Amino acid sequence: MKMLLYLTAAIAVCAAQNLGHIENLKAKSGDESVTLEWDFVKGDAAYRLHKYTLVTDNDFSEDIRCPADHCVHTVDYLEACKEHTFDLTPYFDDTINSGTVDGDTAATTGYTYDKPPNSPSNLRIVSEEELGTTLQWDAPTKNTVCVKSYKVCFRLDADPNPTCDTTEDTTVLLPGLQACGKYHVSVTPVTPTNAEGPKLEQDVTTGDGVPGPPQGVVVGVTTDSTIELKWNDPAINPLCVQDYSITYGEVVSDSRQVLASILNINIEGDEHFDRHANIGPLLACTNYTIEIKSINKAGTESTPVLKNAATNETDPLPPPFIVVDPSSPDTIDVRWGKNEGDRCVGHYVICWNDGIHPADQCEDAFGGNITITDLLACTHYDVTIEVVTPGGIHSKDVTNSTYTFDIAPGAVSDLQVTDVHKNELTISFDPPTVNGQCVKEYDIHVIDLDSQVTMTRLGGPETIENFITGLHSCTNYEIKVRSVSSTEKASEWLTVQNRTQDDIPSKPQQLGMYDSTSSSISLEWYKPSLNPNCASKYTLTWQDSQGHSAHVTVNDQGTFKQRYTVNGLKTCETYTFNLLAESSAGKSNPARYKQSTLC
Repeated sequence: MKMLLYLTAAIAVCAAQNLGHIENLKAKSGDESVTLEWDFVKGDAAYRLHKYTLVTDNDFSEDIRCPADHCVHTVDYLEACKEHTFDLTPYFDDTINSGTVDGDTAATTGYTYDKPPNSPSNLRIVSEEELGTTLQWDAPTKNTVCVKSYKVCFRLDADPNPTCDTTEDTTVLLPGLQACGKYHVSVTPVTPTNAEGPKLEQDVTTGDGVPGPPQGVVVGVTTDSTIELKWNDPAINPLCVQDYSITYGEVVSDSRQVLASILNINIEGDEHFDRHANIGPLLACTNYTIEIKSINKAGTESTPVLKNAATNETDPLPPPFIVVDPSSPDTIDVRWGKNEGDRCVGHYVICWNDGIHPADQCEDAFGGNITITDLLACTHYDVTIEVVTPGGIHSKDVTNSTYTFDIAPGAVSDLQVTDVHKNELTISFDPPTVNGQCVKEYDIHVIDLDSQVTMTRLGGPETIENFITGLHSCTNYEIKVRSVSSTEKASEWLTVQNRTQDDIPSKPQQLGMYDSTSSSISLEWYKPSLNPNCASKYTLTWQDSQGHSAHVTVNDQGTFKQRYTVNGLKTCETYTFNLLAESSAGKSNPARYKQSTLC
């Protein structure tokens, strides 16, 4: 029973144990030292604070005596630029059971002050691969442990704005560095407190590479002798470009003839392009193929970029001559000379006009001759030729003239007598409707149907009304008209007939006797000298010596000499004869004659 009571008492003592404990453990940085301070909260008086045991960095331990409620302790000889761990455990004297009892451990960390490292050294390129360029350097020899990281910055020599990266190693992979680039690189050590040490600055040059083709190649200003080419530096390895090579040649039958190459082009561009070059002297009106390539220092060329361009046009030269030859009544053969050195010939324009219609007809040609068709026969044509460039610039024209072959014109139409007078007729007709232009003149024949005498008259091509004068009155005429060309090719005749108006004839001529008897006298006379055809009849009167008279009408006998016998006369009587010629227009003066019958 006694034993049980003892055990119970022991358990009660252990359960009631109230040790003191540490609060507010803090660390304050120093040069190669850290100062710790804390508060102690007391517990059961039976457990007096004996000491503290401090373990630094899980390695070095020391005992600390501080009976106060607030304690301060400095840990010296610590490694700079480093975070240190501190584990602080209180120990108590057990006044009941004797011995010591350890309390709860309080832990914290603290940094010693940084010590600046010196500059890194020996910066170098160790590899250049597709992923990027690897740089390496040697770490600082002083306070190496104080380097937490390195800030690496790089820029091209002409670029004021660097690009920066951070690494904890002494190597860094930098993507995007261009081949053949001279880079200004700086490596700066950074301490745990982000303080920067002295930087290493050094220029490094990346390795050679094959440049890409020029970018954005365009044709700029062109003249009749030059072509401007503009482009930007390659997108791939632009810094590796030492030169640009331009090869150009004339396009001949869809193939390129290399004429020349241009090297060592390093001309600055404008605000839109990095480079440009003027290629020339070139031939005007000529298509060229231009090839441009980038070249590095080793002479390795990029893939080429091809461009087609043409020089501007100049005023074309006119043909040296033009020959026109009629080949049929409605065609003309045209041929002309060429200027072999003129490259600006696109085609030829041949125009012609007939001098009648106020408009030219034109035809394009590409060779050295054409035949103009569907022309008018017997017509004078002016033919001109011009050279036209592909862009539409015309040369001066060259002119020649000729006539188409002559053919017979068509017959006139609607021939009619429009006015009739005593001694003239007026005729009119319409010109030919077929080949009327071939009429040089009109051949007009006037035929006296009564006497079968023909008169010939000519009328000009504009004469479609003709006054035919000098005709006999009371005469039947046939009028024939035909068209005649300049080579006397004639159309068929067109005929019309008409009679002139009546007029008063003059007295009969040479009235006299050709025979007589005791009871008759035979007279004869000739037609009147004036208007003889008008004498349609004659009135013959006679009178004897006693004044007895008689008369008779004698119709015209249609002959120049007329005869009539007067019968029933007295023997040995003298008669006076009067003879008048008559027409519808009137009577002539009398012709007189005396004659006696036989006794």
